[in-house]
Amino acid sequence: MNAYKFRTTDDLDRVADILVNRRLYCSDVEHLNDIREADIRVGNDRGREGKLLEFGLSVTRAIRAYRVCSLSKTFNNPLLWAHYAGGSSGLVIEVPLPAPDSIDVVYDDDFIFLSDYLDAGVDAAVRAALARKTKAWQHEEEVRVIVRAQFCDLPAPIPRVIVGSRMGRTTLHAVAQLCSTHGIAIERAVVADWGVYTVGLQQVG
Repeated sequence: MNAYKFRTTDDLDRVADILVNRRLYCSDVEHLNDIREADIRVGNDRGREGKLLEFGLSVTRAIRAYRVCSLSKTFNNPLLWAHYAGGSSGLVIEVPLPAPDSIDVVYDDDFIFLSDYLDAGVDAAVRAALARKTKAWQHEEEVRVIVRAQFCDLPAPIPRVIVGSRMGRTTLHAVAQLCSTHGIAIERAVVADWGVYTVGLQQVG
């Protein structure tokens, strides 16, 4: 399965790092954009309060040990171009997902409770916490790479880069050269009344 990483071109070094080194930067959980990221509550479990407290501490430590890279299942949502690609002056990088480390985000306004995962274990609680966001974010169609390292290596070559309709000519030339050097297809995004589609990119002089 492939997913899409939206990026601005304010720092082309970060774009180049993905394209050249075929890896994704993974952020600390505390730097993710939903204020309720990894928000897991105690819940009710009478008679096992001590065990639940110990379990909660273990889950908290485990969550802090993980890092997350957020991507989308789609490239054609104008809101994502506006929020994460510099108002369409940036780009989208299509990347192959590392299957064992990727997970679809579930959008739900309900809280997650430790007591529901006490028997399932720490890993199950961590996975549930890191895969949950509130419904306000569901337009992002997010898929996440969840690892312990700062970078996650991609399992296959990057197939495509989609440049925004407002990308400047100088930046476009630099991105096109980088893609050509590394055998990556490049297309341009076109905004229509029904969404975003792509067209082949003519030679950049």
